[in-house]
Amino acid sequence: MGKKEKGNMYSLDMVLVIKVRFWCMSTSEENWRICKQNSVWGMDARYYITLRDFVKDGDKAIVYTHGGKFVAIIRFSGGYFYSEEDIGWTKNGKKFLFPYRIKLNIIREAKNPIKISYSTEEKENKANHVNPNLIDKLTFIADKGKTWNQYLQVSIIRITEGDFDIIKNEINNQT
Repeated sequence: MGKKEKGNMYSLDMVLVIKVRFWCMSTSEENWRICKQNSVWGMDARYYITLRDFVKDGDKAIVYTHGGKFVAIIRFSGGYFYSEEDIGWTKNGKKFLFPYRIKLNIIREAKNPIKISYSTEEKENKANHVNPNLIDKLTFIADKGKTWNQYLQVSIIRITEGDFDIIKNEINNQT
């Protein structure tokens, strides 16, 4: 809130600050292609409350495709909506609607997807840092071992702005 002097009187101007949230969205390569073609992200009923109450216009996300690849930076546009239009998405090899949707704009797509993998193995009760990579810089993936991808098995997870920036910079710095 800011003060403005008006003679001997002060008035307070309300300043509305809408905080952008940062997300990591996970999908298959084929479903990502469909998202891009339709400029929309879809989720099933398990994510309804998250989409309704927390994902907002202007929020930003990193897109992760199965197999260990960060492929794009996106911004959500507008509010969520419900649609039963079949646009070709699949789940476990079968057609699936993902009817809870939100429009998206691609900020940047990776020229070459940014790969991540496990970095740490355990041998004789001791950690061995055997495969240093981007995963070591990310806080939202706490498990740096062979089960690291469990953090990305869900369609959406909130991440810190710091983790978002780390991945964004890797995508933006590609030559």
